Amino acid sequence: MSDPESLYICPAAAYDASALAALRAASLLEMGLLAPPEKAAFLLEARGEFYRMLREERIAAWMLVAGDRPVGCAVALFWMRLPYPNGMMHAEIAGVYVEPSYRGQGFARQLIRDAIDAAKARGARRIMLHAREGTHDFYRRMGFVDSNEMVLAEDVESADSCSVT
Repeated sequence: MSDPESLYICPAAAYDASALAALRAASLLEMGLLAPPEKAAFLLEARGEFYRMLREERIAAWMLVAGDRPVGCAVALFWMRLPYPNGMMHAEIAGVYVEPSYRGQGFARQLIRDAIDAAKARGARRIMLHAREGTHDFYRRMGFVDSNEMVLAEDVESADSCSVT
């Protein structure tokens, strides 16, 4: 691990798209959601998408940097919903990742706090996230609560459906 004085959290800009893509790939590889042979193609696509979303201000991101190397990140993804009395902007905290050797020191918590602050500053009426297995208690301690959200099954054909005539 690096000297604590060389660790800092900073907002990401469009020129950080490659670093965010690399951190995302590391996260997905660790979770088993990206196969090593797919990494190069994923990095190319993800770099372009992070660049585009940052430039369009569809996301705001923060990076944990050790020396000059990004070792963690968190993203706030913004989108509009139908009108509500208190606004239409929603935010999702996503892409939270800290390299294993930097875990357990509060960095993920601070990255998430920065993402929440940005969402509030943009007027998000709802801030949500999708917690991985084993992380629910961590997010509950940060103020998140379980909700009634449902997710469409990948195999829609197997779900009960209505026919429209």
